[in-house]
Amino acid sequence: MIIALSTYPDKKRAEEAAEEIVKKELAACVNIIQIGKSIYKWKGKIEKEGEFLLLIKTTKKAYKQLELFIGETHPYEVPELVYFKIEGGNKNYLSWLDKNVLSRLLTVPLDLRVRKREGTPLRTSIKARKPKTLS
Repeated sequence: MIIALSTYPDKKRAEEAAEEIVKKELAACVNIIQIGKSIYKWKGKIEKEGEFLLLIKTTKKAYKQLELFIGETHPYEVPELVYFKIEGGNKNYLSWLDKNVLSRLLTVPLDLRVRKREGTPLRTSIKARKPKTLS
């Protein structure tokens, strides 16, 4: 089990993200915690904003998909997403969590979507070459 943390600027977006994360089985449970104020430096300026923290209870096998989801849907230019590993806990709870995260998959999920980096051309097909033979 891991617990991932991500902050959102308002309650509505935090709730929408939490619901989608659970629907997509990227986590078994997400808690939303209102933060009185976050103070951070952004583009050289000190910012002071209220935020909502998602406490995302998930597994290591789901982390990459969670990271992709947050990267694609998060309103921040650089979304916070960090995690820490849980070494122990109630075995029944940990079993429930494991059964509710990516339950339809037997192995680590693969993201097969092709992504094109901005400003980078897609590769063109390469002609097959005759292999060099050993002398």
